[in-house]
Parts: sequence; C-alpha cells; structure tokens
Amino acid sequence: MELIAVDDCGFEPNFKFLKEKPYVPLLALYFKNNNLIDLKIKKIKIDGLDGTEKLMEILNERKAELILSAGITFGGFNIIDFVEIYEKLGIPSLIILEQLPNMQEVYDALIKHFPDYEIRIKIINKFPPIKSYKDIFFEAIGISEDEAIKIINSTRIFSRMPEPLRIAHLLGYAIYKLKSSKI
Repeated sequence: MELIAVDDCGFEPNFKFLKEKPYVPLLALYFKNNNLIDLKIKKIKIDGLDGTEKLMEILNERKAELILSAGITFGGFNIIDFVEIYEKLGIPSLIILEQLPNMQEVYDALIKHFPDYEIRIKIINKFPPIKSYKDIFFEAIGISEDEAIKIINSTRIFSRMPEPLRIAHLLGYAIYKLKSSKI
C-alpha cells in the first residue's frame, strides 16, 4: 500500500501574534511498505484555512491509497478537512492521536481567537467519533475500524505511532531546527 504521512514544521511562537501570519511547510511523505519513496512540500499559512487545498494539490500531483496524520491541525489552527478530501478524491484517511483532545477547550480557543471560528468548528464536527486502540486513539475516514487497526499494526515499528508518522514528525522537526538556527 502506498500511503502518505502528513505533518508540518514547527514555527516560532511569536508568529501567532502577528497580524499577517507567515507560512510553514506542510510535508507529505510517501511510503510503500514503511519505506520512504517520495516527499512533497507545500507552504500553508499559520492559522490559515488553506491546508485542505494544499494537501489536495499534493495528492493531485501524486495519488496515494491512504493518508496518515497525527491530528487535523497544522501550522497552529490550520485545519485540514480530511472528510472533504475523501469526498472529492476518494482517498481515505487515518488520523492517529496520542491523547484525547479536550474538545471544549478547542472550541473555546477557536471562539476566542478566530473570527471565522464557525467555519473551523463546522470542519471539526464533520469528523467521525474518536476510537481507542491499545495505547493510541484514531479517527478513520473511508475505512473500517478493523482496516484502521490492521494499518496501525502493520506500520508500527519503533514506537506506538506508525513509522511513517514518526519519520514525518522527525523530518518536520529537523527542518524547523535548521530554519531557526543561525547557520
């Protein structure tokens, strides 16, 4: 199965308080049998709403059979609508979470900090219920719970997170550290 693992790169916290937000790289790492075979990068706006569009651009350049993600927010609160991606492109998603989010805190933060909070909450509410499996939580879009568990088990190697997500996170962190260093 060819899948992509999606993650972002970190950014300096002071960016959150700028009126005109900068951009952060959105990484899409393509894997086959847990081996990295390709990488695509697009820029998304910190706290923007362009993440879904940018990920669809990546997927139109090169299809995948499944999207793996460690959450639905990238570059702050740039929410990727994996349900819309499934509806438009037919590509299922498996969102892996290490801990359950406190949804009331999420909604409160959106209402407090975003004039377009209604749009963001509407996207969040489209997602299926969060399921638990062993030591993680997941949301499956376009695949069954059993299929999701098989994928989780077949992609775990060194940690409780699927290996493609672990590698995507490490690469995102490395790019962030490189960008923020004075080299």
